[in-house]
Amino acid sequence: MKTPFRLPLLALFSVVSLVSVSCKKDKENSPAPKTKTDMLSGKDWILTAQTVEPGMTADDGSTVTDLFPYLEDCDTDDLMRYETSGSCALDEGASRCNPNSPQRYSGTWSFDSNETVLKTNMQTLGNSSFNIIELNDNTLKISGIRNAQGQNRKFTYTYSKK
Repeated sequence: MKTPFRLPLLALFSVVSLVSVSCKKDKENSPAPKTKTDMLSGKDWILTAQTVEPGMTADDGSTVTDLFPYLEDCDTDDLMRYETSGSCALDEGASRCNPNSPQRYSGTWSFDSNETVLKTNMQTLGNSSFNIIELNDNTLKISGIRNAQGQNRKFTYTYSKK
């Protein structure tokens, strides 16, 4: 009587062992999750949206929060690039607002506050610090406080991978 039960138990044990080994191999072969540095660096980023809160007063007296339509082409074709080494560069793109300005600004970047703040130091442009709202392989969304029209305002910038 013991023999008929051994075969099914042996078969069940074999299947469970194979599934366990298979799952373990899948975990070993799966890539490590990307770090924020991996998602940010090695690609060109182009500005695709810019907003401000509270809104700013436009020339016609209206209050505007979406600033992107008001930007000039010479600002919307700029490319920002971050490298894993900590260097970064701003390329003015095909058009420059001031023909006498450099085509490319070099600088450095780093994360701060447990990788929730992106800090840059660009030649002649100075230091900046932005809170990271979203960062993945295709989108970089950051915000920071600047004084505009005599008031501190929160500017939010959205960049897309070029």
